[in-house]
Amino acid sequence: MTSIRSSKKYEYLSNSILGLFFILLTGAALITDIFHTPIKSSIESDGLSTLFKTSELDSIIKITLKNKSGTYIFDKIDKNQISPWHMTSPRNITANSIFIEKLFSSLTTIKIKNIYPSDPINSSNFSLYPPNATITFEAPMPQKRVVLDIGLLNTIDNTTYIKVIGKNNIFQVEVPSVSIENATILDLIESKIFSIDLESINSFKLVFTKKSSGNINILKKDMKWMNSNEDIPLSLDKVEEFFQDISTIKSSFVLDTQTDSQKKQILILNRTPAIIITANDNNKNIITYRVSNLFSSFPELDLKDGQYFLVTISNNQTAYIVKKDFLDLFDKKI
Repeated sequence: MTSIRSSKKYEYLSNSILGLFFILLTGAALITDIFHTPIKSSIESDGLSTLFKTSELDSIIKITLKNKSGTYIFDKIDKNQISPWHMTSPRNITANSIFIEKLFSSLTTIKIKNIYPSDPINSSNFSLYPPNATITFEAPMPQKRVVLDIGLLNTIDNTTYIKVIGKNNIFQVEVPSVSIENATILDLIESKIFSIDLESINSFKLVFTKKSSGNINILKKDMKWMNSNEDIPLSLDKVEEFFQDISTIKSSFVLDTQTDSQKKQILILNRTPAIIITANDNNKNIITYRVSNLFSSFPELDLKDGQYFLVTISNNQTAYIVKKDFLDLFDKKI
C-alpha cells in the first residue's frame, strides 16, 4: 500500500515538473515572439518603405564611419566638383567617391522589410549593442546630425538591422550594395588617379610640353564634344574610350604623407613636367594634373630598377608614382 502511494506521489511530482516545464517553455516562446514580432503596421500607416529620401542626403558635407577596421572621416568639397569627397582621417587623401555614391544610393533605395521595437533584448539579438558599425552624417544648413548603427547581417534573407539614433525602432532592411561593416582603407580611398566624369566636365586639355603632336583640347558645346579649334562634333565613342583608358591608370605608390626629401623631389619633377592636363567642371572648378618625365629612383622608395612617372593634382596634396607602362595611354587620338 505504501509502495502504491509512493508511486502515485512520484508520478504526480513528475507530471507537475513536466507541466511547469511546458508552461515556462510556452512563456519564453511568447516573450520571444513579443520582442521579435515586427511592427508591420508602422510601415503601412506611415507609408515608410525606405530609410531616407535623396533630398535628405544632398546636404551632407561630413561623414564619419566607424567599423572594426578603424574610424574614417570624410569631408565634401564643393558640390559637383570632379572629386567631391576627401578623407581627412586617418589619412589625408582623395576618397573613393564611388563607395560613398553607392552608400547614398543604397540608403535611398533599399527597402525596409520589418520594423521592430528598440529594446535591450532586440538590440542585443540584432548585434546593435554594441553595433558592428556606425555611420554619422552631418549637414550645415539646417544643422543636422544623423547617426546610424549597423547590426547583424542575416545571410539567409540578405538583410541587416539598422537603428537610427533618436528613433524608437530597429529597421530590418535589404543589405546595402557596399560593405559598411567590413570596409577597409583600401576600399575607402581613391585608387584611380583620373576619376573624371564626362557628365560633370565641360572642357579638357592635354598638352605634351616637349612635342607639338598628340595634344588634346576639347570642349562640350550643346551637349556635344568638339575640338576647340574646329566646330565639328567629335566621335562620342572615341572620347569615352579615351577617358575610360586613362581611368585605368593606377599608382604603384601613393604618397599622401611625404618626407622632406620626397617633397623636394616632387617640386623638382613638377618644374618641368612632360604633360599638363587641365579639366574644367560644370561648376567652374579647375583641376590641373602634372605628369612628370620618367625616373628610376625616388627618395626612400625601392623602385626595383623600373621606370616610373609622377602625377600630382592641384586639389590634392597626394602624389602618385606610376609605372612607365601606363604612359602610352595619354598618347591617343580622339
